[in-house]
Amino acid sequence: MSRGFCRCALSFLLVLSSTGCTSWNQRGAKGIGLLPKAAAGEQHFSTYQPANPYVQLGEGIYYRKMYEGSGPAGLHVEVRDLLVGPGQHTAKVGLPGAAICELNSGGGVLLSGDQSQELHPGATFSLPEGTSFSIENKSDNPISIRVHLLRAE
Repeated sequence: MSRGFCRCALSFLLVLSSTGCTSWNQRGAKGIGLLPKAAAGEQHFSTYQPANPYVQLGEGIYYRKMYEGSGPAGLHVEVRDLLVGPGQHTAKVGLPGAAICELNSGGGVLLSGDQSQELHPGATFSLPEGTSFSIENKSDNPISIRVHLLRAE
């Protein structure tokens, strides 16, 4: 008796699930299609602007100021974040002061003059005032560099 009951219950569940799937397919998104396009006058784009957006420093490299103020003994201090997209090779750029840098993400090569330095997360390097450099991002992630700039006021 228990074997016959199991067969009957299994058959009932199969019939129930197949009819449930069929009715779901009929009343689901199938057959509705895409939403109609908005008319030209109905398009409303966001007015949101970030408080501190990235600005282009040179081709392929962007920066944003995180902090700026007076430092000790007549020094001006500025903290910037530099950003280089994946697979990008930047133009040669310079920074307004001596720079102490730390790579936060990504990986690649820093080219300064005739010297090159491998960049990896956690790497630190410095650039004397007036030095121009370029960065080649060899990773699939953006390069993010925290830069501390120092210059005389």
